[in-house]
Amino acid sequence: MLTLLNSLLLNFSLLIATLLFAFLPLRRIERISPNSSLQVRLAIGCIAGVIGALLIFNSISYDVAKIDLRLVALVTAYFYGGLVSGSITMLFIIGARFAVTPAGEYQGLILTTLICVALLVTATIYRRFAAQRMKDYLVLLGTGIAYSLPALYLLTNTFERFLEIALVYIIVIMIGGYVTYRFLQELRKHFLFVHTQQELALTDGLTQLGNRRKLDETLAEYAQNGTVFSVLILDLDHFKSINDTYGHEGGDVVLRQLSHLLQSYCPEQGVVGRYGGEEFVLLLPDVPLRQAERLGERACADQHFVYKEHPVFHVTLSLGVASSDQASTVFETVQKADLALYEAKQTGRNRVVCYRDPLL
Repeated sequence: MLTLLNSLLLNFSLLIATLLFAFLPLRRIERISPNSSLQVRLAIGCIAGVIGALLIFNSISYDVAKIDLRLVALVTAYFYGGLVSGSITMLFIIGARFAVTPAGEYQGLILTTLICVALLVTATIYRRFAAQRMKDYLVLLGTGIAYSLPALYLLTNTFERFLEIALVYIIVIMIGGYVTYRFLQELRKHFLFVHTQQELALTDGLTQLGNRRKLDETLAEYAQNGTVFSVLILDLDHFKSINDTYGHEGGDVVLRQLSHLLQSYCPEQGVVGRYGGEEFVLLLPDVPLRQAERLGERACADQHFVYKEHPVFHVTLSLGVASSDQASTVFETVQKADLALYEAKQTGRNRVVCYRDPLL
């Protein structure tokens, strides 16, 4: 009994260790469920299948029976990836069981196949009336155990030996399933928390746009990928007078409303960020200079803002535009757009200026 328990605990340790490493490629997916993309479900099936095969290769033999935690891998695959993932995992498990089966002793392999098929059919029917909760996960696991016990009885020599193995098997499988479920849930919470913190570090608190760090990281990606892009830098004209007239709260309202307008102007693949103060930047990949200039002209039109009971008031913008074709580095492109913005400020404001060599 002690040898059996030690072997199953070793099997359990292998399950948790492989789950930890297997989870890493999927950690950025916000929600994994049977409705996830086919690519994700195929990945889940392959990952759980490899884990199931490893568990079988490290299983403990009692008579013809192979005792391990393959059920946990199969139920986990179906629970998170549906029938597609479960079927792939089943194929891995059957293949591994075949690999460890001595020639001519296929009774255990046949029973393994029947148990897997019966479990997937039952799980598919049960899923119509269930949700993706821990209770449902444990019900599926219990169903798999119920299908496995008759097979285990057929493969053992005596009823006493069956009871000995069955008791340990049920306890370890249920504990293993519970710990696996909780482990995956905690991993998901941890990675979502880390992702949220990373997003907050790249987000301007007032406007919810990308901050300067986000813009710099995006520019670094453009440099690495050789992306052709245009930069549009804009600045609110006479922003100090807005703060003087409406207070800093009114100025904040203008900045937030302007950020929403800029997001509506920006193409889907573009990035809008607050560079600092009342200065904003639009990074426009695969957008030529002339198209960026037209976008700037739309933004440059008088902006109408509303603040509390005050009448609608107007704010003008000055904009500078440059293209990566005009510079040798991505950051030089930003510098040239900034020079164009300075020219727009110096020549009357409320206008768009494209960088030209020499500009000044």
